[in-house]
Amino acid sequence: MLVSLTSLTPTMQEALRTLVDEITRHDGVSPINESGLLGIEGRREADFFFMGRRSDPYGFVVCDERDRTLMLGVHPDHRGEGVGAELLREAIRAHPESAVWAFGTLPGGAALAEEVGLVPFRSLLRMEKRLDSGVPDPWAERPAGADDVQIVTYTPDLAEAIVRVNAEAFAHHPEQGKLSLDEFHDLTSRPWFDPEGLFVAVRDGQVLGFHWTKRHGDGLGEVYVIAVARAEEGKGLGRWLLARGLSHLAARGDDRVQLYVEGDQRRVVDMYVKAGFEIVQTDTSYRVER
Repeated sequence: MLVSLTSLTPTMQEALRTLVDEITRHDGVSPINESGLLGIEGRREADFFFMGRRSDPYGFVVCDERDRTLMLGVHPDHRGEGVGAELLREAIRAHPESAVWAFGTLPGGAALAEEVGLVPFRSLLRMEKRLDSGVPDPWAERPAGADDVQIVTYTPDLAEAIVRVNAEAFAHHPEQGKLSLDEFHDLTSRPWFDPEGLFVAVRDGQVLGFHWTKRHGDGLGEVYVIAVARAEEGKGLGRWLLARGLSHLAARGDDRVQLYVEGDQRRVVDMYVKAGFEIVQTDTSYRVER
C-alpha cells in the first residue's frame, strides 16, 4: 500500500535511514543527497511517499520542498515489481514542478525515467583526486596583485558576508544559491563542521571568496563549496582557495578528496581537471517533458 506523509516519527526516520543504507550498499551510490537526509531528519521541509509497513518500508520518495526535487529509492528485493513507477507517478502528481534525481545515472533509473515520461535536463559531476601523491603549494597559487588579500579561517562575524558571496556566486544555481543565513548557521552546528576547515579570502575586511571543506572520515575529504565574488572572478582567487583547502585536508590525514560541480560549468570543471580531479560519477536530473 502506498502511503503519503508530511512528517515522520523517529521510528520511521530510522527505518528510512536503514533502507537508504541497504540501497547504497547494493548500488554503490546513495539514492538521496544531503538535502534528502535533512528532510528525513526533519531539518528541512519535505513530503514522503513510501511502500511497505511504516516500520519496514521497501520503497520511498523524498520530496524536497525547498529545492523542488524528488529522490526515489527501492529495495533491491522489490525491483521489477512496478514499485518505483507507482511511487514516482504519485509523487509527480503531487509535485509536478519538481525534478527527479537519479544519482549515479544507473541503468534502472534511466529506464524508469523514460517509463514515466521524464526527460534529462541537468547533470551533476562528482570528481575525485588523490591527495597522497602531493598537493599544490597554496602560496605558489597566490594570484598576482593579491598581496593585500589574506586567507583566514572562519569566525562567526564572517557569516553574513559568506552568505552574501555565496548568493552572488551561485545566483544561477537552483539549490546552492538559496542558502540562507539560518541554513548556514544550521550547517555550522552540525557535528562534522570544523571552523578551521572553512577558509575565507578577505581584503580590508571585505569577504572576496571562501573554500568550505568537509571531512567524511576513512581518508575522504570534500571540496564542499568554493565561491568567489563576481568582481573577483577570473583572477585566480578560486585556484588559490582550492589549493589552501586541499593542503588542509592532506595535513589532516585525508588521502583523497571529492567535489560536486554542475556539468555545464565548463570553466569550473576545467579548473578542477587542471588541478588533477577526474570525473568518477554523473548524476542526472529529470523532469516532465514540456
